[in-house]
Amino acid sequence: MSKRILCRCEDVTIEEFGKAYRDGFAEMEALKRFTGVGTGFCQGKGCLCESALELARLRGVDPAQIPLTNIRPPIEPLTFEELASLDLPPLMGELEAALPRTDPEVGP
Repeated sequence: MSKRILCRCEDVTIEEFGKAYRDGFAEMEALKRFTGVGTGFCQGKGCLCESALELARLRGVDPAQIPLTNIRPPIEPLTFEELASLDLPPLMGELEAALPRTDPEVGP
């Protein structure tokens, strides 16, 4: 196996990707969730195609048979400044209502 990096953002090697595949993570979505491939700063723009090619090689199939993973927002990475500038209502009231009340001396 190769120590070559497959995903630079999450520091995943081809060896780690192959081991995860042999351990039973046989679909791209499962490999993404287990190894972190495609979840870093680039959101897969730099590694998902190569990861799909590697999975096709491991399976011995045509790369066109490998479906890519689900892409979830944010499609583009956001800075903390951009997130902070969004006009969103505060969640604290909703969170407080959803959390169970506990008395530290009595317990839940």
